[in-house]
Amino acid sequence: METVDYIAFYWLIIKLLTFFSVIVLFISGLDDFFVDVYYWIKKAYGKLIGKEKYPNISVEQLLAHPEKPLALMVPAWDEAVVIEKMLKNTLKTFQYTNLHIFVGTYPNDPATQEKVDNVTAIHKNVHKVVNKTPGPTTKADCLNNVIDTIFAYEKLTGIHFECFTYHDSEDIVHPLELKLANYVIGEKDLMQIPVMPLTTNPWNFNGTHYQDEFIETGFKDMIVRESISGYVPSSGVATSFSRKAIHTLSRLNKGVVFNTTSLTEDYDIGYRLLNEGLNLTFVNYPVKVKKKVKTWFGGEEEREVEEYIVSKGYFPTKFQQAVRQKSRWIVGIVFQGHRDIGWPKGLGLKYVLYRDRKAIFTHPANLFAYVIMLNLIYLSLSYYYNETSWHFPEFMPEDSWVWILVYFNALFLSSRFFHRFYFVNQHYGVFQAILSIPRLVWGNMVNLFALFRAFSQYKNAGKKQKEVKWDKTDHEFPDEIEIAKVA
Repeated sequence: METVDYIAFYWLIIKLLTFFSVIVLFISGLDDFFVDVYYWIKKAYGKLIGKEKYPNISVEQLLAHPEKPLALMVPAWDEAVVIEKMLKNTLKTFQYTNLHIFVGTYPNDPATQEKVDNVTAIHKNVHKVVNKTPGPTTKADCLNNVIDTIFAYEKLTGIHFECFTYHDSEDIVHPLELKLANYVIGEKDLMQIPVMPLTTNPWNFNGTHYQDEFIETGFKDMIVRESISGYVPSSGVATSFSRKAIHTLSRLNKGVVFNTTSLTEDYDIGYRLLNEGLNLTFVNYPVKVKKKVKTWFGGEEEREVEEYIVSKGYFPTKFQQAVRQKSRWIVGIVFQGHRDIGWPKGLGLKYVLYRDRKAIFTHPANLFAYVIMLNLIYLSLSYYYNETSWHFPEFMPEDSWVWILVYFNALFLSSRFFHRFYFVNQHYGVFQAILSIPRLVWGNMVNLFALFRAFSQYKNAGKKQKEVKWDKTDHEFPDEIEIAKVA
């Protein structure tokens, strides 16, 4: 083969990649556009009938509701750096008195145990749990040991917990979260509130792309998902369960509550409870609070502002850490989710599961689109600066069906930009909203590398006939001054 043959073959590959990318991105874009439209229709309808939020009650009613005994579970493997600060801040922050906290530690992690002991020595409603198996196991295994200890504590004390909530050791909690759970759990069996990622450097795209994705998902996508299917997956933090839900999961998993064969047991939970006829809900509950806010002239003044009851926390700020974390999510949601859940009955449920799993096609399609764009830019520059350069055959004629899809994809991309900007601006401000547009590209690259790593992990685990191990992310927790800025 001569050089021109290799070039022609290369151009053929680019052409095939173009067809693949355009078709996949059109299908995915149409799907996302449907969710956007559905959200605004639902929002308009809720405003029309006067039910824009759930529960549709005042904060005063929330505070006055009698407190049920509540157990907070915190799994902690190798968390000596953050666990003591997290527990002290949680105890100080929560406006809830009928509370017991159970912290899951490991026998081969004395540093974390020591930090927990510092708290239990002062606060009698904080209890250390030591896992039966040395770590690291899985988050699910740790939580199962915590649950066993809670049940043993109930028999010992006569306390009967009606609500079970879990958080991670890096979470910054909202004062009214447990009050909200106390009101909702009973009518509902699972309650999830939004997770709001925090970053200290807006230019660190590794960390800040999380906040863009989570805010749009939590305040738009999850609302649509619940409305269409009733399926609300736990986020792994800030999830509350009824006693009925805990016993149902125990029955389904042959005596253990959380599925130890999944790296995203939280995702698995929602489906299993829904399949048993239990009621799940994702709650975006706004409250008005007085806060010091910056003025246009650089000063500060106290104003009444609206905020949502959310769980906050810092996410990875390094590329490799972000890839590791997201690859664990992909293994659990896409690969293990398909293996364990499959495609159950119900069009709405199939649709939301498709949305969760389509990343296996859309992430490569995004990469191919970038490659194609670079090739087209290179060719355009070549033609511009050298009129005698080799002209390749046009593989997208003006009347081609491909161009029609390209135009639609441009429309769908515009919708993506608008909605990303809108939701980030609502919660992080206009500067972050502007940066969220280029962060879309960076997030796509993180997701792509995470997909490759997840595929490799799952494939290798399958060959060895073992489950993928808990690939835990290192956590950080802010000091009191920093908490005051972000809480």
